[in-house]
This record gives sequence, structure tokens and C-alpha cells, in this order.
Amino acid sequence: MENSKKPNNQVNEQAEQAAALKKEQMIKIAKFGTIAVIGIIAIVLIYIYAFRNPAIESTNEAIAQADVLLIKSNGDSTAIANALTQYEKVANDGSTPAANRAKLMSAIILYKNGEYAKCIEYLDDYSTTGAIIDAGAYSLKGDCYVNTNNFDDAIDCYEKAVSISDENQQLAPFFMAKIAEIYHEQKEYAKELDIYEEIKTEYPQYSTLDVDKYIERAKSLIEKK
Repeated sequence: MENSKKPNNQVNEQAEQAAALKKEQMIKIAKFGTIAVIGIIAIVLIYIYAFRNPAIESTNEAIAQADVLLIKSNGDSTAIANALTQYEKVANDGSTPAANRAKLMSAIILYKNGEYAKCIEYLDDYSTTGAIIDAGAYSLKGDCYVNTNNFDDAIDCYEKAVSISDENQQLAPFFMAKIAEIYHEQKEYAKELDIYEEIKTEYPQYSTLDVDKYIERAKSLIEKK
């Protein structure tokens, strides 16, 4: 009887190990997601306080309250939840610029909370406004798809982010590296190599990654296949 249980136990252990490895891989692919999210928050908050256009007065006040809650939250989960509630209220209040931005801010918080499906819903409703913010929004959606194992959709989002930010020597290769990491985890090393070589050639000023190291890794794996 004991012998009959051992194979099942081994299968369960292997399944748990595989699930843990898969989760680790998803985190690795979206490893720059937090940096991107923080960048988006900083950009949109600067935008709202320095350059925003007037909209409905009450709506502006409502989203300003949400901004203050988020800024002062200092990582406190209750304060962040209150900010999210306020953002979602504004997001569902028509099609004003404030409502549109509230959709993006809601998506950012939901992503950090691990609520990827709901995050995607807000991003689907979000209307594009400007190159840097839009590229970040597409990258955020791509990270959601990575975390829900929808790799083709993730690549599509990252490619859109690359296209939008093509003139930016830091952002475009940043998003390209996310695509390369998906190909790496899928063992499509030739595609991974092509991307890293393109980054090295087209974006020589990119400094976030040691691109040569990733090129050599891909070449080594291709030789072993």
C-alpha cells in the first residue's frame, strides 16, 4: 500500500516544482514591470499637476483626491486601496480626460495587486494620450499577459510599446528585451538572439542590460540544441 502511494507523491512533488519554476519564469520575463509601473506613475502625476487641461471641476477634484491618497500612502495597503476606490469612481464617471487617466491609474494599482484580468479591462478602455505614457501602458498590459501565460498577446503589446517609443534610446530596447525573454523561456533562442543583436546595433546607448552577455547566452544555447 505504501509503495503505491510513492509514485503519486512523486508526481505531486514534480507538479509543485514545475508550478514553482513556471511562476519564477513569469516573474523573470516581467522583471522590469515594477520599474515601468513606477515610471508611469511618476509621469502621469507630473503631467496632471504641471500640464493638465481643465475638465469638469468636480471630476478634477475627485482625481486630485485619489492622487493625494496615493502619494501619501507610503506603501500602506489600506491607503492604496482607498486611492484605487477613488480612481475607479472617477474612471466610471464618463469620458473626460480625468476619467481616462483614472483608468490608467486604476490599472497600475491593480497590476501591483496581482489582479491582472481587471487591470487588462481598464487598459482596454484607456484611450491613448501621448507616446511615453502609451508605451508604458502597452508594456503594463504585456506584463499582465505574461503573468496569465498569454505570451502571443504579451509580445503583441511589447511590440506596440517598441513602435511607439522607437525614438527613445532607453525605452524601446527596454521593451524589446521583454520580448527576448519570452523567446528565451520558450527556447526560441534564434529569435532571442536576433532581438539582442538588434538592440546592440540600433540602440548602442542602452545601458540597463549587459547586452553582450545575453547575446553570448543565446549563442551558447543555440549551439547546444
